[in-house]
Amino acid sequence: MKTTMTISRLNQNGSAAVRLAKKQGQVAITEHGETVAFILSADKVEALLDTLEVLGDGQAMKNIRAYEAGKLSMKDVACLDD
Repeated sequence: MKTTMTISRLNQNGSAAVRLAKKQGQVAITEHGETVAFILSADKVEALLDTLEVLGDGQAMKNIRAYEAGKLSMKDVACLDD
């Protein structure tokens, strides 16, 4: 579900936009019906940064591609308990 708020409403009640972003993950800010900005929750930003970190790690991406091609298998996380 895409959550939107007009820029006029944002100017009137910015704290509502922050609360909504915290609850929904993001809020698209519109002006004259066009999306002009986004407000992202801290959780959403942290997830994006984690994704960028993985995408920027050449070895991790090589392993992901090998796994997707069926050339690499994964172990169950239960093995970490040993």
